[in-house]
Amino acid sequence: MSTANVIPQSGTNMTPQPCQCIRTKNPYGYTPQNADSWLPGIETASSFWCLRTMGPAGPDDHYVHLSRCVPGRACYQPPQD
Repeated sequence: MSTANVIPQSGTNMTPQPCQCIRTKNPYGYTPQNADSWLPGIETASSFWCLRTMGPAGPDDHYVHLSRCVPGRACYQPPQD
């Protein structure tokens, strides 16, 4: 079983902070700044989009997803406090 789409539970030090530009329909209105409160309950099969491109691919032409929009990606922008 692949763990590429498994989102670590809140409270672990493995939880990467998603890019501030990622959005999804689930949970409406939440932001990357408070990701620890909603990230554990998000469906990995949810639809995601990038605010910079307003589409399913980021500025680097790779798909937007919680498992992909993390530190190390060229277009990643950390959440601002």
